[in-house]
Amino acid sequence: MDSRGVLGDRVVNAATVPSPISRWDMRTKMVIVSASGALPMLIIAVISPTFLEPGALPVLTVITGFTAVTVLIAARVGRLTDRQFTVLGAGGMAGVAVSAYVIADPAATRSVTAMLAIVPAIAASGSPPRITTTLTVLSVVMATIVTATDLAATGAVVSLIAIGAAVTTVLIPVLVINGLARSLRTVNAELQALADTDPLTGLLNRRGMLEPTRALLDSVHRRGTGIRAAVIDIDHFKQVNDTLGHTGGDRALIAVANTITAVLNNYAPADSVLARIGGEEFLLLTPADLDPRLAHRILDRVRANTGVTVSIGTVTAAPNPTADWSMQQLPGPAVDSQPDVRTSHPSESPLDTVETVIDNVGRAADNALYHAKIAGRDRIHDADPISVTRPSTPTLPPPGAITPRPDRDDGHARTDRLRP
Repeated sequence: MDSRGVLGDRVVNAATVPSPISRWDMRTKMVIVSASGALPMLIIAVISPTFLEPGALPVLTVITGFTAVTVLIAARVGRLTDRQFTVLGAGGMAGVAVSAYVIADPAATRSVTAMLAIVPAIAASGSPPRITTTLTVLSVVMATIVTATDLAATGAVVSLIAIGAAVTTVLIPVLVINGLARSLRTVNAELQALADTDPLTGLLNRRGMLEPTRALLDSVHRRGTGIRAAVIDIDHFKQVNDTLGHTGGDRALIAVANTITAVLNNYAPADSVLARIGGEEFLLLTPADLDPRLAHRILDRVRANTGVTVSIGTVTAAPNPTADWSMQQLPGPAVDSQPDVRTSHPSESPLDTVETVIDNVGRAADNALYHAKIAGRDRIHDADPISVTRPSTPTLPPPGAITPRPDRDDGHARTDRLRP
């Protein structure tokens, strides 16, 4: 039986319903587990009255109450903020230190003192460095005070050895876990870069351009401007491969990518997005209020520096604050570097994701590129402007609706139309 269930007109996938465990992040889970482990101490004190110093049971009761509150708060919140974790962690360490102080048995005191290493170790696994450092320093200070007080009568040498052992017990787990966490973050960053980057040119791929495009859309929305999309395609690339071989074709791709990047470094803002989206195609997204000569600079620089030429199709997407991220044809003549070439585009469906925005502005620019190709290549064609706005509630297709395939899939060039 299918794992999906139908509630009214809503379709619920059982695999996407979060379990009670998944709502807690790892740091919160560790706080709950470590705090829960301290709760039996009160039971031990009740069963064995000699476990504590005389009159210390009320103190331990208060500490146990705070520990129980910590567990309840962590369980209810699910994901502790840095501030919540710091407050609860510092309070928990203070409770451990006081508990160690009121315990009568020296061996038990040393065992409880070792628990001061728990909170800094948890912090090292996933908290900002300043929080980890703060909690580690507090833990070291508390461990030093408790150990020195407990062994005050045993002599300076023994006390120093015991303090050194207590401090080491705190620091070693923190240093090891912090090192492992840093290594893991480094590996994850490298894997993320590999997943988001085209290995040949070093540019973003389709997946990698999603987040920068989201940031660009937010930026132009705040400024009240739009975006300009340009699809850049190397002319006669098959002939380049046939003549120079695939190694020569790769060199041409790298040269074009480096040339476009150099132009952007000189004339475009940092939030511009450049990606390789197909075999010999690149997609460039920039603010619409940028120098309109940018595409011409790219065209001229590629022609002069790389030994190949490119054709470029561009479109401007203007903001429309009254609708969802949608695209509509706006009135107005086409502006073309070759006056005899024009194009127009039908209205598009409502959009609800950044990826769909990329699909639609890319499609409009790609259609303009097609006209630049049939007009003779090595030129620019500017399509009529379209409108694009911020998303609100996603619009789901009606049951049974067939969603058309995008022109490109996973960064590969479209194959349903042979470009001249």
